[in-house]
Amino acid sequence: MPGAINFAGLRQVFLDMDGTIYEGDHLYDCTLPFLNFLKSRGVNYAFITNNSSWSTPEYVEKLTRMGVPAGPENFYTSTDFAIDYLKTEHPEIKSLYWFGMPKPGKHLTEAGFTLVDDETIPDAVLLGFDRDVTYNKLCRSSWLLLQGVPGFATHPDPVCPSDKPTCLIDCGAITRCIEYATGKKLTVLGKPNAEMLRLAARRRGVTIDQCLMVGDRLRTDIAVGRNSGAFTAWISPVPCDADWPEAGRPHVNVKDLSVLQDMWQEATK
Repeated sequence: MPGAINFAGLRQVFLDMDGTIYEGDHLYDCTLPFLNFLKSRGVNYAFITNNSSWSTPEYVEKLTRMGVPAGPENFYTSTDFAIDYLKTEHPEIKSLYWFGMPKPGKHLTEAGFTLVDDETIPDAVLLGFDRDVTYNKLCRSSWLLLQGVPGFATHPDPVCPSDKPTCLIDCGAITRCIEYATGKKLTVLGKPNAEMLRLAARRRGVTIDQCLMVGDRLRTDIAVGRNSGAFTAWISPVPCDADWPEAGRPHVNVKDLSVLQDMWQEATK
């Protein structure tokens, strides 16, 4: 494993959600004690997710229903990152063809973007995790890309975790479908893009070396932490494979948040 985490210097913890603090609608028993532990240490926490099918108010409502104390300030979603990225890197983009759910689309309009209909050529196409995929959306997005309109995707995940007997096709799979149909490459945002975590840290007034990224996926959660320069904790009952590239290995590997809490307490006695 890489060098040890400097627990004493941490000021911000970023947590993935599904598979880290809950599974489906089941909150893990260790979640609330860990969040209370952070609060007692004066360490802030925020939930950072690639899932762009939910808006921040929907996430706040879900976690509040589960008993997790959280407000809008406790979230940074891939939609938030897409907004920040487009405004910073592509200020010329004012209008979007949004391939996604209505409520995250409302967030885009509140941020100043105009969402166009099927009769208007936008400045860019933006794909999200859409639980209401239609053939028309696939065709319209593809046609716009073939006309030279630049394309972006909120995140690369091919499937979304679920505790139900189903496979939830996610943004990454839709992206690959459209890229295959058009021969065009989209700019894919979200974890593991290092700027996602750096911008989230900047919003909270902390430096990246004061941050810990915690999650259950090596290719997104741990990768975004390592890519950005943050400390990382991988939630998994299975040790990281010895063949996994050193540059992408987590700083610590724990089976759940309770073990991470014990480790933190021991390191800061």
